[in-house]
Amino acid sequence: MAIIISQEKKQFNWMPFLIVGILLVFIVIGSYFLFFTEVPLIEYITPSSQKTISDISTIESEQFKSDLDFAKKELQSKVKQGIGGPVSSGDSGIIQGKSNPFMSF
Repeated sequence: MAIIISQEKKQFNWMPFLIVGILLVFIVIGSYFLFFTEVPLIEYITPSSQKTISDISTIESEQFKSDLDFAKKELQSKVKQGIGGPVSSGDSGIIQGKSNPFMSF
């Protein structure tokens, strides 16, 4: 009586192909909704009283000049009052901290 030893057939693993297939389907559906569908409904629901981007982007030059002049006068009055004061460089003769910060205590 002869004993026959044969190798077991390897089963094919479908799991990686299933995962890649699901990812490809997700990417295709997502790109379709992102690039080829209509504008979302929220764009049509917004109130008509809200300004459009073209209205916001146009600035009346007279209004802008008056606002700029007001800001200049406000800044000049604050400088004249001394608010903010001069900027010091820190060389007032007081040494704070160690002369070499890498030295041990």
